[in-house]
Amino acid sequence: METKVGIGQSNQTDSFSAGKEATASALNKGKIERADFALIFCGGKHDPHEFLKGVNSVIPECPKAGGTSFGIITDSFIGYDGFETGVTLFSSDKIKFDVFAEGDINLNEFKAGDALGKQIKSGGIKDPKALMVFYDSSKQQNPPMLNFATPLFAALEPHLPAGIPCAGGGFLADMRLSQCYQFVNDEVVSQHVVAIVISGDCEFETTILHGCHPCSDYLTVTKAEGPVVFEIDGVPAVDKIHELLGGKDVVDVKDFAMNVTLGINRGDKFGEFQEKNFANRLTLAVDEENKALVMFEPDLTPGSEVQLMRRNLEPDYLESVISEVKDQISNLNPVFAFYINCGGRARPFSGVGFEDAEEVQKAVGDIPLAGFYSGVEVARVGEFLQPLDWTGVLCFLAEK
Repeated sequence: METKVGIGQSNQTDSFSAGKEATASALNKGKIERADFALIFCGGKHDPHEFLKGVNSVIPECPKAGGTSFGIITDSFIGYDGFETGVTLFSSDKIKFDVFAEGDINLNEFKAGDALGKQIKSGGIKDPKALMVFYDSSKQQNPPMLNFATPLFAALEPHLPAGIPCAGGGFLADMRLSQCYQFVNDEVVSQHVVAIVISGDCEFETTILHGCHPCSDYLTVTKAEGPVVFEIDGVPAVDKIHELLGGKDVVDVKDFAMNVTLGINRGDKFGEFQEKNFANRLTLAVDEENKALVMFEPDLTPGSEVQLMRRNLEPDYLESVISEVKDQISNLNPVFAFYINCGGRARPFSGVGFEDAEEVQKAVGDIPLAGFYSGVEVARVGEFLQPLDWTGVLCFLAEK
């Protein structure tokens, strides 16, 4: 039996009804009689327990994974008002999905990643083909703090098969870092990292959609602590960014958050620009008193070389990148496309004049597409898994 994929969506405000409607729609659209696995997402304004009950009212015995999302993407819908739900159902004799989870990520990201990796390694999965990983972005402290992906994936990766394709993201309920949840089969949990191991007669390809290009020479971080960058090239970080952007009269420091992006080139330092070699770091906030940038990740350490990045104002780069990865699976049967998109790339927040997810919908074509808006995105950059900011990670699952 060929793999069947059904994708359903609902934006009903009643959480149970939204879960039920999205799941029933997925069954109908995919013409699915037997659901073998479900990816489920609900907006931050929903009650996750009621949403899961709604899903289970339709597919009570089906394994599930997912969580709270900032917004939902399908092949025919884009929304981020907080009441969106999305359900993707798989029915396949060729492709298998195994779910693993580990808690207490808020206490120690490295320890959680290590424990999750040991679970996967001891799971006895024959010939794993790909890995999808989702985690809680917010620690739920006061003030809210982030769970960092850098130590999480540094601990996880040594337990994985070398070079295994991987994509993931940090769940985000809203831009205020409100509490979010993860779904692990029939449980609703929080402060967890969830992994889905994909195996069987299939291939999994990913591509990175940054939409950013370097617009400065290489700069050196000269003082940093955790996620806070205090100095660049020996001067306060805020002053350096103002210098690069033309001065305080041109750009207000209050506009730095969610806009100023620093790129780390993991490829040839002086080679031709290749989007896939860059890991971008987005500014989360500004410490105006110390003239410092607060980043989404803590890996910009003294000595790190970065470049200021500018965002593409036109969407034409998307089609060429997506066409390239589709060519890689042209001899297979692509059954599913999955898009993990930074919440900051949603049009109201992006600073560009187009909705990038719409361009992804067009370029993916008639392959079933689902996705969600995230806080941080994860993909393989060069040899290693990397957290990414202001990025889209597009995945294709194809059966042989």
